[in-house]
Amino acid sequence: MQSQQKKPLAVVMATDDKAAFAAGCALLSLKQNSPLLFKKADIIIYYQNLSQQNRKALRSIGRVFFKEYKLNFSTADIKTIRRYSQLTLARYECFFLLKEYRQLLWLDLDILVKKELINILKFKKSGFALAHDDNIVASNFLKPIKGFDLLRRNFNAGVIVFSDNMANPVKIGAWCYQQTKALASKLLWIDQGILNLALQKFAIKPAILPRKFNSHPVLSPIKTANALILHAMGDYKFWDNYPFKEWDNFYRKWLETGGAEVTIQNYDKKYLLIFKFKLFLEKVPFIWGLFQKTVKFKFALLNKKTLKKQGLKGR
Repeated sequence: MQSQQKKPLAVVMATDDKAAFAAGCALLSLKQNSPLLFKKADIIIYYQNLSQQNRKALRSIGRVFFKEYKLNFSTADIKTIRRYSQLTLARYECFFLLKEYRQLLWLDLDILVKKELINILKFKKSGFALAHDDNIVASNFLKPIKGFDLLRRNFNAGVIVFSDNMANPVKIGAWCYQQTKALASKLLWIDQGILNLALQKFAIKPAILPRKFNSHPVLSPIKTANALILHAMGDYKFWDNYPFKEWDNFYRKWLETGGAEVTIQNYDKKYLLIFKFKLFLEKVPFIWGLFQKTVKFKFALLNKKTLKKQGLKGR
């Protein structure tokens, strides 16, 4: 299929009934706050166990196409798969979708789009674009992985731009599935770890997305007001410990479409207080600088702990 025959863009996500509310809210925030990108894109949703009720609600948001997600191997040996589901691996399908689309934007479900994202499509180097976080690659694994540099800075897999100037995307996608199966017992942050290894295996130098395109509500050096995408990666989300009126409004709209209610909640007053404290610190320049240094020091300690646990030596 020639490039000129391909569709221009798809936003790709994955969900089941348990997380459909999050998918709905993410898409509603994209539609309202990034209308230029939203109007240009098909929405492809990979699913498992998704009711007609939630499919209808998701279809009401935009140009949504559903693809059932099936794996040809068991994920029983991946200890952390129960934190998510097999659907976390659906992002690998983007490599194969490049046969049909010139560009793809993968979005995790725990995001809130705050501003127009159309400029994210400019990041096309090597056909792959991601934002760094403050971890090292080793943090994705329970045990060391031979043959790779695990001390490199980690790329977060929650927001990814795929472009069709990527060399051998089908080969890379197949390799990601193969390595997920082969390294199952060593995986912590499952697909994220494999994607970071793929960058090394295939000598890919991705375009580096600015952190504002993938900013954690608490642990990012980006102020909340400057973030284009807030990504509540980890255990705590917008629907429990990181409350935003914006997200709440999208949730109300989701319910109005007929979508199912929130099913995942994990309240922790400590993290709620830390979040509110961070919002306060953002308004005080001097203290905000100290907070950024504190977070950077925290990750340095976590990375040091990871190295020690895996018997690796730092640089």
